[in-house]
Amino acid sequence: MKSTILRALLIGASVSGATAGAQTISHAAPPVANSESGTVAGSTRTAPPSDSSHSYDAQALRFESHWGSADIIRGANGPVIGTVGWFRGFDVEKLVESSPQAATEARAFKTNNFRGSLVGGLGAATVVVGAVLTSNSSNNAASPILIVAGAVAVAWGAQHLNTGYSALSRALWWYNRDLAR
Repeated sequence: MKSTILRALLIGASVSGATAGAQTISHAAPPVANSESGTVAGSTRTAPPSDSSHSYDAQALRFESHWGSADIIRGANGPVIGTVGWFRGFDVEKLVESSPQAATEARAFKTNNFRGSLVGGLGAATVVVGAVLTSNSSNNAASPILIVAGAVAVAWGAQHLNTGYSALSRALWWYNRDLAR
């Protein structure tokens, strides 16, 4: 039984190795010889195309997030173009305006980031007020309600911030997609 499985695996490996080997460069068809002169056709060398990836690498955008904010960076090791996050305004839409899809996603980011920041900040303040009221030994039913309502507002705000950062990621992707290579 074990030898049958082993034999099947070996046969499968040799068959897949043979088909994969047919696609390698070492098995490429030989160059065609010109019948009149006997020289190999296409043997003249041309200069390699210019590498436009350097300009793409220098212009592409990305972001790195840090505790509720994100730095928008140009290139792999380039400068920080701007910072977005809680109550931080940077005009991402203007930055990516060369791509219509990126501008649409940047507007979605701006809307969700503002809503998430505002509601999340108010929710955090509400939680703090509820905790202070509870710590003052006030036997009030409003204290737990404030804490729960604030926690729900923080969760709603965090969800919108997350949606906003997803839109920011898509905006940068669309912008980078539309860059000339």
